[in-house]
Amino acid sequence: MNININNQMKKKKGFLVIAHGSRRDEANQQVLTLVKRLRDYFQTDMFEGAFMELASPSIKDGIKTLSEKGIEELIVSPFFLFTGMHYSKDVPALIREAIEEIDGRIGFKMLKPVGMHPDIFDLLKDILYEDAADQLEFKHLHPHRIEDRSMEIIENYIGNNNIPIEQKPVIKRVIHTTGDLDFLKNMVFSEEAVSEGLKAVREKKIIYTDVTMVQAGINKRFGHEVRCVLNSPEVVRGAEIEGMTKAAYSIKMLNHRLDGNIVAIGNAPTALAALVDMIRHENVRPALIVGVPVGFINAMESKEYLRTIKEVPYITNRGRKGGSTVAAAIVNALIKMGFASVAEF
Repeated sequence: MNININNQMKKKKGFLVIAHGSRRDEANQQVLTLVKRLRDYFQTDMFEGAFMELASPSIKDGIKTLSEKGIEELIVSPFFLFTGMHYSKDVPALIREAIEEIDGRIGFKMLKPVGMHPDIFDLLKDILYEDAADQLEFKHLHPHRIEDRSMEIIENYIGNNNIPIEQKPVIKRVIHTTGDLDFLKNMVFSEEAVSEGLKAVREKKIIYTDVTMVQAGINKRFGHEVRCVLNSPEVVRGAEIEGMTKAAYSIKMLNHRLDGNIVAIGNAPTALAALVDMIRHENVRPALIVGVPVGFINAMESKEYLRTIKEVPYITNRGRKGGSTVAAAIVNALIKMGFASVAEF
């Protein structure tokens, strides 16, 4: 299955990571290793590293390499700490000079230096962790206070992030379940995703899952029916005949039974891609898609493919993270919001 998640993009982009450059080859190699990891992460060779001075490749060399790959727009990520003279004057001048000489049709955009990124706190936290960890002390809390205190800590991290109020309980539940604050910034909600999800859970629509782990993790206290057909004989046989994963075939087999119901996918990118295809080409219309597959192959791609649809509301996240616990946490958050006046869980 080949899916094109870039059909909205009009320009082919190249990405140039620029560092100052050092007389120490070891320091320069660290930058080039970083670029190699970016290529692996995004599964593309459209990333190049370059140095302002003292090392190779130069900025001109990096732009030339990307130009030979047919780029129309250059995205420059300066590997500097702050917006000093190199960022504001020297590097843009070198880029303009190189583009004018190589291919004047290429446009470029400068991103902010790494020191301006809000995650600089996380970087410093990780650097300090080993020296600070031996100062940690075990906290004795009443069992009823543990979750409340956890949510208070998460709320402090959320701070002034301008997260829409209806999304906050979902994001907080995911962070609480995973212990991973990255979900604070990588969750993605389509328009009316929460309101449509709440409507579906209050009406006790069927919740279909891609794997049994998601099925097992969803709270059924209020009588919600949660189905997973992954291991049915029909799916096992059909997947083998069609040469598909069982998860993808199970979604394909369910087809219009998904209409008006919730689909929660936490494991299988193939299932999510198959579902998006069915929405596009077979007019399948779930009430809500929770699409957060985890992994290194096609997890990001399937989630970006999901974000191309307009016909069905969805909740997803950017990047490779996700999984069954995340999918279940999102659905559980909606259930808790939908039945908050009945009971807490």
